[in-house]
Amino acid sequence: MYQSILVPVDGSDQSRAALEVAAKLVASEAGNLYVLNAQEAPPAEDGIGKVAGMPALNADELVQKQGQEVIEQACRQVKLDSEQVEPIVRAGKPAHVILSEAKRLGVDAVVMGSRGNSNIKSLVVGSVSYRVMHVASCAVMVVG
Repeated sequence: MYQSILVPVDGSDQSRAALEVAAKLVASEAGNLYVLNAQEAPPAEDGIGKVAGMPALNADELVQKQGQEVIEQACRQVKLDSEQVEPIVRAGKPAHVILSEAKRLGVDAVVMGSRGNSNIKSLVVGSVSYRVMHVASCAVMVVG
């Protein structure tokens, strides 16, 4: 049993499976199960903002709303209630956010899906799970 586990979720079947596994691995009474949704901020919609690569004006609000929805849906699917998990929503590149949150929280392990809801770009530059596996300072379990 682990005392603290970080589980990144993105709405994919693999992240749901990872949450199921993590729920079984975390110590039932004293354990902490952190459920993280990490996503890049949506781009600006105006011409100048697009060219400058700026995030949308309400990016933080959008990320928080969408992230909470993803976390709530994943927890419902796995039959976890809000008292069993600590939800975390962050904007940024998913691998970087996962690694920084794992370090900040001092978790014993990260349990994550092998593939998420990413685009074809991840096939070229490497998957998030691959990056986390090779850089994290804690145990990493990839559920596939």
